[in-house]
Amino acid sequence: MSVFSEQRMLEAALPVRFGGSPGAKWWLNNENLIGAVKSCQSIIREHTESGMQCEAEILKEEENRLVFRIKASDDDTFLVVKVFPLRCLRHRLKYHWMKYRNRRFAFGEAVNLLIAADRGLNVPKVYGYGQMYGPCGLINKSVLILENLGNHVPIGDMLEKNRDSQEKCVEILSRATPFLVRLYRAGCNHISVNSGCIMLSTDGSQADDFILDFEYAKFYDSGDLELLMFEAATLAKYCRNFITGETIDKWVAELLDAVAIRDRVTRDSLTGRFRYHFNTQLSRKDRQKIGVG
Repeated sequence: MSVFSEQRMLEAALPVRFGGSPGAKWWLNNENLIGAVKSCQSIIREHTESGMQCEAEILKEEENRLVFRIKASDDDTFLVVKVFPLRCLRHRLKYHWMKYRNRRFAFGEAVNLLIAADRGLNVPKVYGYGQMYGPCGLINKSVLILENLGNHVPIGDMLEKNRDSQEKCVEILSRATPFLVRLYRAGCNHISVNSGCIMLSTDGSQADDFILDFEYAKFYDSGDLELLMFEAATLAKYCRNFITGETIDKWVAELLDAVAIRDRVTRDSLTGRFRYHFNTQLSRKDRQKIGVG
C-alpha cells in the first residue's frame, strides 16, 4: 500500500480536520475531541519543550516516546496520547517527504492499527492523529490519540503478580494464544509481541483483551507459520521467568493445535523453528523481514 493510499485511509477514519494552535494540524474522529486536543497540545509543549510538570498522568517517558493519559471531556472519559518526537533533522526531513510515514512514528502506527482492526485484531480505537511543527515548518512531533484501556493490565504484570502459582501463570499465558492465532490469520508481523503489548482485562473476559504497539508492524496477504513461531518465541522469552520450559513446550503444542497443524513432521519442524527464535536475538530490521515472501 502506498503512502498516499494510507493517507486516504487515515483521512476516511479521521474526517474532522482541526488546525489547532499555530504550528499544528490534527485529524480527528469527531468534533467533540477538539477540546481534548487543545489540552493535549499544551501538555506536550509544557512537558517536552519547557520541562514543566503537567497535570496529565504520565504512563511512559523515554527518549523517543512520551505516553500520557488525559481527560477527554467533563465526564469520566479518558484518552491515551502517544507522542513521537522527531529529534534529528534526518528524521524530520524524511517525515516531511513522506519517507517515514508508511513505516514509523504516529502516522505509521495509526495506519497499522486501522489495518489491524479491519483484519479482526482487537486493538485500541484510533481517535486522532496530529503533527506539530518546529523551525522551517518541519514536523518535530507526531502524535497519536487512542482509546484508553483503563481496566486492563499488561500480561507481564499479571504474570508477576501470580508468579508463585504455576497453574495461574499457565492460565494467563494461554490467554495470549488467541492473539497469536489472530496475528497469524491476519498476515501480521508485529515484530515485538512482548509482555507489555498484550493487555488483559482485569475482569477475566478474554473477549475484551487487547494488543498494542503496531508502529513497526507489517501486513501480508496471508499467514506464515514461520512468523507464528517467531512471534510465539518472542513472547515466550519475556515470560520464561514465570513459567517452566515444560510449560512453554505444552503451550507451543496448544498453539499448533489452535491453527490445526496435525502432521507430526510439520509439528516437529515448527517446534524446531520456535526453539531457534527463542534462542536467537535478531535486529529490528531482521525481525521485519520475517514473513516476507
